[in-house]
Amino acid sequence: MSRFGKLLPRMLLAVAGFLILLSLLAAFQLPQIPGDLNKIALSNPTRIYADNGRVVKVLADRQVVPLSQISPDYLHAVLAVEDAGFYSHHGLSKRGLLRAMIKNLKAGRIREGGSTITQQLAKNLFFSFDRTWWRKIKEVFIALQIEQQFSKDDILNAYVNQIPFGSGVYGVELAAQTYFGKHADELTLAEAAMLAGISNLPARYNPYVHEERARRRMTVVLKRMQDEGFISEEQRQQALAADLTLQRLNALQGHAEYFIDTILKSMGDKYGQNAVNYGGFKIYTSLNTRFQYEASRAVSGGLAKLDGILGLASYKDASWQEKLNYPQAALVALDPRTGEVKALIGGRDYKRAPFNRAMSNNRQAGSSFKLFTYFAALDKGLVSPKTVLVDEPVRFNIYNQVWEPGNFEKTYDGPMVLKWALMESKNVIAAKLIEKVGPETVVKYAHQLGIQSPLEAHMSLALGAVGVSPFEMASAYSTIDNEGIRRTPFMVKLIKTSDDKTVRKQEMESRKVFDAQTCYVMIDMLRGVVEGGTGKGVRRLGFRRPCAGKTGTTNDYRDAWFVGFTPDLVTAVWVGFDDNRPMRDKNGVGLTGGRAALPIWTQFMKKALAGTPFTNFSIPPGIEFEEVDPRTGTGPMPGGPKLEVAVRRR
Repeated sequence: MSRFGKLLPRMLLAVAGFLILLSLLAAFQLPQIPGDLNKIALSNPTRIYADNGRVVKVLADRQVVPLSQISPDYLHAVLAVEDAGFYSHHGLSKRGLLRAMIKNLKAGRIREGGSTITQQLAKNLFFSFDRTWWRKIKEVFIALQIEQQFSKDDILNAYVNQIPFGSGVYGVELAAQTYFGKHADELTLAEAAMLAGISNLPARYNPYVHEERARRRMTVVLKRMQDEGFISEEQRQQALAADLTLQRLNALQGHAEYFIDTILKSMGDKYGQNAVNYGGFKIYTSLNTRFQYEASRAVSGGLAKLDGILGLASYKDASWQEKLNYPQAALVALDPRTGEVKALIGGRDYKRAPFNRAMSNNRQAGSSFKLFTYFAALDKGLVSPKTVLVDEPVRFNIYNQVWEPGNFEKTYDGPMVLKWALMESKNVIAAKLIEKVGPETVVKYAHQLGIQSPLEAHMSLALGAVGVSPFEMASAYSTIDNEGIRRTPFMVKLIKTSDDKTVRKQEMESRKVFDAQTCYVMIDMLRGVVEGGTGKGVRRLGFRRPCAGKTGTTNDYRDAWFVGFTPDLVTAVWVGFDDNRPMRDKNGVGLTGGRAALPIWTQFMKKALAGTPFTNFSIPPGIEFEEVDPRTGTGPMPGGPKLEVAVRRR
């Protein structure tokens, strides 16, 4: 006999004596067990509401259902993998405890629990998940009490209604809705086995993230079910061959993670993450569920088309690692009249890449940033939309360095009015404008309009060589859309405690920063971009409402933007690779904002505003319209080209 074998009896006696001693202490410290196990909440869950009062997310959520509303296959799967002797023991498995004790003594610490379903219920209901001897001792005594007070069916029912399935989902009913779009009593054998496998390690076996791994785990569960006599070999084979379709009962679920994550991080910094998750808060947000759903669809569909243009295989067929090499997108939509953020998408796949690109300011804005140079020059009275500047090769000497900005097309069109220059996104004209107003002035105007990122006052600001976020670009454009009234964007409207005490109420923050006339002149110029300039793809794709906007494309096609608006809604869209590599199609042609970002913007706006009345931009007093020759800025010649411009009345 080995030395360990000789010592084992003494060790077991010592442990038994230790348990008896501690039990006397534990008897005075154990919590009271309620009359109904299902009345014990895992937590006081925080609920997040959309702008229509609909619940968007419940943190640490569960829905309690009786055993009669749960698939027998699922119950058998749980018993097979968790506690096959559940109906024959009295709360403790002697064999399991002995096996765990030996392993733990060898390791010098708790590595295995040997827990029955009753012990796991006791642990989950009352104690922390720390692996300590003291917790295990209390768990044992609570388990014995539970077995004395409740029937086996009561215990099993409480257990399956509080099992964690990841992402704040608890209990089989909500898990069935989350993974298979059905209720717990509708689960097939294959679906039941997969759910039983997920709960072992939710992060590892989540089929949305690790489908193959989840299927392998399902295979293990089915084999255990057969070994325990719950199913036959034929049933196991049929389940293995069955098709499994992942879908959610709640159509919005899976579409608002970036929006919710932004809120939770902000609240976590202020109140602490545990308080946010389990404090029973009621968080009323600005989220429009229909807008959010359509934003998700627009981003997903737009990127799927872009994948084909770039010569990439279908994203859904890509491996976990390969998905990091696909293009990403961000979208922010807000109401310019209130500042409410109505939809927010931070990437194509939150599970794979939770980094929120909608809020990140690490991407250059390209020509979509020209708005600020043009607006500063207009507001200062240095130019008007019919002012003529010459599109030509130009050199600037800056601190003994030469800057030679060139047009995107590498061609020059000579004299042209400013409205036409913006419509065609001429870099040379923007560079000449920033020389007129000064980079410091452009920085000042950008910040007044809504840009929060730090900006260096250099000439290349005119071409958008600065990192900004889609969130702040949408915010800044909304000030123009709202006739110079700056509304501070917000996502949370009201926060209450579980007993309806108000913790925080968002008051609308607004101030007049620019006059309506200058803003309307800018809007008219941006409308020209959509009607006949680099943004005309909006009309080609069938969006007929009055709108305005600006494309943006950075050097080597690394970033593609379209920021545009109607009187009711402002939306910014960015597209690019996370590693900042160029976007080029299968023929090597670079993708512009008009080709990569504009289609996503248009698809979203068409769906989001469908069924709402067309609204025109209001024309403030003091605005006049003139028809001019786009090259001379004077009255057009009979039969010659003409362009309508909005100007301030002199």
